[in-house]
Amino acid sequence: MKKTALLLMLLMLGAVVAAGCIAGNATTTTNSETSGESTSLSTTTTSSTPESETTPSVKSHYPVTITDFANRTVTIESEPKRVVTIAPSITEDLYYLGLFDRIVGVTDFDDFPPGVANVTRVGGYGKYANLEIIASLQPDLILVDSFSMAILGDLEKIAPVIVVDPHSISDIPRALELLGEVFNTEGEAKKATAEFQERIKAVSSMVSGEPRVGVFYVVWNNPLMTAGGGTFISDVIELAGGKNIFNDTKGWPAVSPEQVLERDPDVILLTPHCGMSVQDVYNGPLANTKAARDGRVYMIENENDLIHPSPRVVKGLETVAKLLHPDAFGVSYPITVTDFAGREVTIQSEPRRIVSLAPSITESLFYIGAGSKVVGVTDYDDFPPAVKNITSVGGYGKYANLEVIASLQPDLILADSFSEDILSSLEKIAPVIIVDPKNITDIYSAIELLGRVTNREEGAKSVVAEMKAKVSYVSSMVAGQPKVRTFFILSYYNGYWTAGAGTFVDDLIKLAGGENVFGDVSGWGAASEEQIIARNPDVIIISPNAGVNPEDLCSGPLSEVDAVKNGRVYVLSDENLVVRPGPRIVHGLEEIAEYLHPDVFNYQPQPLACNATASAGG
Repeated sequence: MKKTALLLMLLMLGAVVAAGCIAGNATTTTNSETSGESTSLSTTTTSSTPESETTPSVKSHYPVTITDFANRTVTIESEPKRVVTIAPSITEDLYYLGLFDRIVGVTDFDDFPPGVANVTRVGGYGKYANLEIIASLQPDLILVDSFSMAILGDLEKIAPVIVVDPHSISDIPRALELLGEVFNTEGEAKKATAEFQERIKAVSSMVSGEPRVGVFYVVWNNPLMTAGGGTFISDVIELAGGKNIFNDTKGWPAVSPEQVLERDPDVILLTPHCGMSVQDVYNGPLANTKAARDGRVYMIENENDLIHPSPRVVKGLETVAKLLHPDAFGVSYPITVTDFAGREVTIQSEPRRIVSLAPSITESLFYIGAGSKVVGVTDYDDFPPAVKNITSVGGYGKYANLEVIASLQPDLILADSFSEDILSSLEKIAPVIIVDPKNITDIYSAIELLGRVTNREEGAKSVVAEMKAKVSYVSSMVAGQPKVRTFFILSYYNGYWTAGAGTFVDDLIKLAGGENVFGDVSGWGAASEEQIIARNPDVIIISPNAGVNPEDLCSGPLSEVDAVKNGRVYVLSDENLVVRPGPRIVHGLEEIAEYLHPDVFNYQPQPLACNATASAGG
C-alpha cells in the first residue's frame, strides 16, 4: 500500500508541477503583459473589451486570432464546438464560463465539476495524454497548459491548440478573458472574472484585521516537502491571512523537521495525498510545533481546490481562511444545541476554557483546532502528546474531581454518558454538553457538534471529510471479498473478553470485510475457550493491553482454531484506535482491514509461527 501511495504521490506531484505551481519547472510566458507581474490579485480587469452597444454575432467574430500564454499566435476559423482539454484547470475555466457542454475529452485527473465524470477520458495529464483517443474525438480545438509542450506538434496535427498557462492567482482573469475571446463569450468572461475577484476581495477583507498566522503546508512526507514562494498555495496562504513559513524559498523545496521546528508554524496543512495524516504529525517530530500543541493541524479535503489555477481556487482560499482565522468567520452566539442525551443546552459565548471528561472528546477537540481551549482532561487522556501539559481533573467521567474542575473556571464541560451520575454537580460549575456517539455515523455528528459549539466548524468539516474518505477507501477495497471470521480479544480475565454487537469493534470488523464470530451477542463479554473453538475464527486480533501474546495461543486448546494454525493472530498497534469514538477510529479500521485482507492492501503482517513442540503440547 505504501508503494501504491508513493506512485500516486509522484503522479499527483507531476500534475502539480505542470499546473504551474512549481515556477522553476514551468514554461515562462514571454507575453509582455504578464512579465514581472505580482502574485497579489489585481481587483480590476487587466484587459479591455470593445465598448460596443451590441454583442458581435458568431459570424462576424470569426475567424479570430489570439496570442496565447506561450506567446503563440493562433487563428480560430470558426466557433469551437468540440473541445478537448488536457489540463483540469482549463476544464474548470470552461465550466465557469458556461461552456462545459463543449468539452468532449478530459484527462484522468479531472474531478470538477461533478459532470466531468461522464466525459470521455483521454488518458494522463498534459504530455501523458493519449493522442489516438484525442484524434478519435474529432475535436475542433485542443486546450493545454505548458505540460503539453512536448507533444504540441502532434496535437497541432489533430486540431488548433491554445496554451492556457496561468502561474499565479492574478493570471486567472487573463485566462478567462483569453477563453472568452476564443469562444466569443467575452461577456461571460467579464462576469466570471468579476465574481472571482469579488470573492477574493470578500475573503481578504474578512481576515484583513487578523494577525498573520504562520503556516506550514505539507506537499509530501518523505522527503518532507513544502510549498515555497511563487506557488499558488503560497498565494492562497497569504490571501487567507497567513504567512507561508517557507515563503523565502522557491518551488517545492525539501525541508527537514528541524527547519520546521525552528520556524514553528501556528498551523500545519495536510492533504489526502501528502503521505502524512494528522495522527502522524502528533506522533512524529512535528508534534513539538506550536500547531500540534494547540491542535491546529488540518487535513484539506481536496488539494485541487488549492493548486488548480481556475476560479475554483476561491474554494480553497475560503477553506484555508476559515481554518486560519475561525473567529473572523465565527458562529454567532448565543447558540442552543441538542446534545446526545437529548438535552437542550445554550452557550452564551464562544468557549475559551473547556474541561473534557472523556479522552475521545479531547482528541476530537484537538483534531478540529480547538485544542488550545482545553484546560482540563482526565488521567486517561494520552493523545495527542500535548495533553500531558494540561491539568488533570482525575478519573474518567463520574470519577473526575469536581473541586479541581471548578478551580479551572471552565466556561464549558464536555462529557459522555459515563458522567451522567455527576451531571447536576457539573452543571453548577459550567454548561455541560453530553457527547456520546454509538457508531461511526454518530462520531461524524459528534465532531460536527463540537465544531459548532467551539466555533471550529471548518476544522470539524475537514475532519469528517477525512474520516469519510478513509471509510470509503477501505470499504471499496474490501468490496466483493469473502467475509473473514474474526475474533477480537480485549483482555483476559476469567475468559477472553471480546466485543459483541453494539460495540465500535464490531462495527469496524464489519466495515473491514470481516464477520465478528461473537456478533450475535450484545456488548462486551467473556468467551470461553470452548466457545471460541466452536466458532473457529480465521483471524484473531489482540489488544496490546490484553495480557495475552499471540505465542500464548500456541499451547492449549486455542491452538486448534484456524487462526492459530494458519498463523493469523495479530496485535493491534494501539487499543485506543478501536475503542475511542473519535477521529482516530478510521486508522483502527484500516489496520483491521489490513489484517483481514492483506493481499488487497499489499500488506505483509508478521505471521504467528507456533513451533512444533508448542503445538504438540497443546
